[in-house]
Amino acid sequence: MIRRLFPAIPFLVLASCSTTDKQEPNPSTELNPDWVVTADEAYQWASVKNDNLPTLTGSPEWQNYMSFLESKLTEYGTVDHYKNKWKFERWDTSDDDSDWSLVSDGTSVRVAHYGAYSGSTSAEGVTAELIFYDHDYLPESIEGKIVVIPTRPHPDKPFDDDYLINYTFNDYEYATGADTLSAPFEFVDPSFSFTFDIWWQLAQGLDYIPKEGGAAGAVIVYDMAYERTKGIYTFPVPTLYDSPTLILSREDGAKVIEDAKAGNTATIRLEATLEPAEAYQLVTYLPGKDYGTDRDEQIVLVNHTDGPSITQDNGALGLLAIVKYFSNIPQDQRRRTLTVYLDCRHYMPGMERAHTDVTWLKQIPEAKDKIIGMIQAEHLGEMDYREIDGRIEAVGLPEQSYLWSRNNQVLIDAAISAVKKYGWYRAQVSVPERPGIKGGIQQVWWGVGALGNPGFDAAGKPLHNCEVWHCLDVPGFGIGGYLGHYWSVDANISRWNKELFRSQAMTMIELTGVLMNAELKSIKPIRNSAN
Repeated sequence: MIRRLFPAIPFLVLASCSTTDKQEPNPSTELNPDWVVTADEAYQWASVKNDNLPTLTGSPEWQNYMSFLESKLTEYGTVDHYKNKWKFERWDTSDDDSDWSLVSDGTSVRVAHYGAYSGSTSAEGVTAELIFYDHDYLPESIEGKIVVIPTRPHPDKPFDDDYLINYTFNDYEYATGADTLSAPFEFVDPSFSFTFDIWWQLAQGLDYIPKEGGAAGAVIVYDMAYERTKGIYTFPVPTLYDSPTLILSREDGAKVIEDAKAGNTATIRLEATLEPAEAYQLVTYLPGKDYGTDRDEQIVLVNHTDGPSITQDNGALGLLAIVKYFSNIPQDQRRRTLTVYLDCRHYMPGMERAHTDVTWLKQIPEAKDKIIGMIQAEHLGEMDYREIDGRIEAVGLPEQSYLWSRNNQVLIDAAISAVKKYGWYRAQVSVPERPGIKGGIQQVWWGVGALGNPGFDAAGKPLHNCEVWHCLDVPGFGIGGYLGHYWSVDANISRWNKELFRSQAMTMIELTGVLMNAELKSIKPIRNSAN
């Protein structure tokens, strides 16, 4: 059983720089230690987010987090802040169980969390007959009833491509700590790591069942212990539906499933509010030497700012570390501008696809013309967890994480060099546009990072919907810890590692330097067939 936190890894392998003879470092080959975020400084940044969980778009907590980010970016010299704003209806309920409860066949049931954007009840709740939802033998109708929905089990082999890509370890270009990872393309037992299992269950989108079936209410039972289920936030967040939904663990759901099979009655209570709120994407610039002219070239630093936990999403803090570092280099020595693009749509109803027309690059399409590179960051400092005998246990290792690169050998070599140099343990350098070292598929590029990495199939067709993602087809890198213990509003700073964050931040600072200084023709992505 693995108990160690890290092997002997030299986190501080930065080039030395005396205080009396400071030469400007080349950010693509070495880092000045005086300019890099310290682990304690990173902890202070993360504490702001931790104090504002869950950080959901339009909420007071999200506003606090955004104010902090904007203030720090201003401190580090960014200019021309632009807030791309729009209005939406924000659904909300209490963070504790004071506004939600379940009574099944006369017995109070412990509730792990609620289903986001699932409507509301009065203080008395809704009482109706329970009905069990068997995925193999669907009920004729769930209309007007409280439907009890267990998650589907993992499939048997052979796995389809979706399962192979999203719910197993994939192939890669290079990995640190590869001996601690499970075999590629095999089922990963939650007792080893529940990173894939929890995502498998959430991604089933079970909230659409009561929505489409007209149920009076719904109870989703996850095959997870209470400690793992508590505080879990719905993802993807659905558009508002009127079937109040509660979430139960494996232990608490067992009785309710039996009650549903017997046709017993239950009362579900979920008191919630719905009110107008403002969303905005923050765009700001750390100017390069040609900023404000037709010669300006820009590297977009992108991620979303909304999420329920300390690591979903804290990528903006990684981008802040990049801006802090490069702010120490005089503007006339910064070859390119850093364009910070902080999106807010990931935990909004319908996600990015439901808010396409309002987005920054739709509103100002000419902004794409100056973008020549991209850095994406999310889920930083994330540690790995497993479920053992009904409890959560730390694995003692970082969550396995990805460093994505576009398909260009200069970029790939730089990525491999950086993860070696800065001690980022359990990192997998991944190039989704080509097969890995064993000839298998490599992990797809996630989220808003896909705007810089459309990916192409053998016929040269983009693998992503560029109308939605504004695919730029530019050189770039991305970083993301996998989908482990970060779905819950209870996943706070105690489950986060500041030294891991720092090693990841240093990696991305160096790779930003590669994009900052390289000749564009030398880092142009190659459109090989995708896996």
